[in-house]
Amino acid sequence: MHTEINPPSAGFAWQSSCCKNRPLSLTPTLAGGQAFRWRKDKDGIWWGTAGRHIFAFWKPEDNARSNLYWQTWPELNRREVVEDYLQLNVDTEALLEEWSRAAPDCAETLHRYEGARVLRQHPLECFTAFQCATCNTVMKIERSVEHLARGYGEIAEAAGRKFYLFPTLDVLAQMDEGYLRAGLWGYRAPRVIALAQYMRMKPFNWLELLRKLPYTEAKRELQKLNGIGPKVADCICLFALDKPEAVPVDTHVRKIAGRLFGEKYTLGSLTENKYNEIALLFHEKFGQYAGWAQQALFLAERERAAAGRLQ
Repeated sequence: MHTEINPPSAGFAWQSSCCKNRPLSLTPTLAGGQAFRWRKDKDGIWWGTAGRHIFAFWKPEDNARSNLYWQTWPELNRREVVEDYLQLNVDTEALLEEWSRAAPDCAETLHRYEGARVLRQHPLECFTAFQCATCNTVMKIERSVEHLARGYGEIAEAAGRKFYLFPTLDVLAQMDEGYLRAGLWGYRAPRVIALAQYMRMKPFNWLELLRKLPYTEAKRELQKLNGIGPKVADCICLFALDKPEAVPVDTHVRKIAGRLFGEKYTLGSLTENKYNEIALLFHEKFGQYAGWAQQALFLAERERAAAGRLQ
């Protein structure tokens, strides 16, 4: 049994949400490769933005079921915004039971990462950030996305801190290519600007409208855009467009597939057919929330790979 620990004094009034039956761990959720502008301060408070909102989150790192302490700006106490962003309505406890029955060899890993939730991100920031994700490290993506936001985002303040809200589509469409290249966007810089300019010709809030489409249709629409392949499209679908069945397949996920479904999935190049087959197998085993199961297993595989490099 864990004793509830009080959050640090931070100069503002904390609100809290119960995570007893909706486990949440902040580090794997906020720094697990799905969002790139969250930062933890010396007191263990996580600070970040989503859309027009600024968040402060804190909870004991070793207890996924302890209370989450939080605050929002510019409007205080926006519980519905916090719980929507963290998808605290999703009953991961029931999902864990279902997944453990379907894949008993993975049960221990899935329970170890029970607090790794999938965020419901602002679609435009997620869409832009993952254009930088191909053949790149998380650290470099974080630097690039922060560089973009600092150069073009509106400045906002909360609790005496300065934040950069993510730029609007109109602002993205007018960015300077040289500035982006200086922020490690490289060859992606002109494509990011061109895609923003192209999307301005789409219906208003086109990305948000994709949330209303079935997964396969939303993914197909994304892949019509220059430079958006199946993995990037799946990341956007999973992390921003309410498509929990989306399974982004990368090197780590291929290794997981090899253990779950056969070594053949780790061999050779990742063709479109092989990509789709792996994603389908995940969906058949883990169900409608296969993307959530994949995220927990992905984090474990990434940790395993990092430990191997250190040996």
